[in-house]
Amino acid sequence: MLAKRLLVSIPTTIRIIRRLSVAKVGKKLSLQQLRVLVLIKENKGQAELAELLYISPAAVSKMVDSLVTKKLVTKKPGKDARSKSLQLTKDGKRTLATVSAYVEDQLTAGLERLTAKEHAELNRGLEVLDKFMGIVNEH
Repeated sequence: MLAKRLLVSIPTTIRIIRRLSVAKVGKKLSLQQLRVLVLIKENKGQAELAELLYISPAAVSKMVDSLVTKKLVTKKPGKDARSKSLQLTKDGKRTLATVSAYVEDQLTAGLERLTAKEHAELNRGLEVLDKFMGIVNEH
């Protein structure tokens, strides 16, 4: 029963956060491009992006080129001749910060409607969820 509830709650939560994120960037970026910015911030390279996003290396290259054109990402030579080092530009960092602040504000507004007891329960539940996901990830 709890496993089924997780399968509903987590994707719903992710969809809401994605909807809020896309609402903030409007037509400037797609959700996938926003995800690429987040992953580049985490120092992921193009091969890792393809693996994490379940898309082809060619699709990643095209997406990164689009972000370079939008002046959100820079590409520099990587460790070997075939690889590229990806970095967020100031505009890329600012875009992520703006989206993050907006989503956090929206979540905070929702949290204000919960009681102090519900805040504590939610916080504890998230701690347990983090621990649980670590356990699942080990297998």
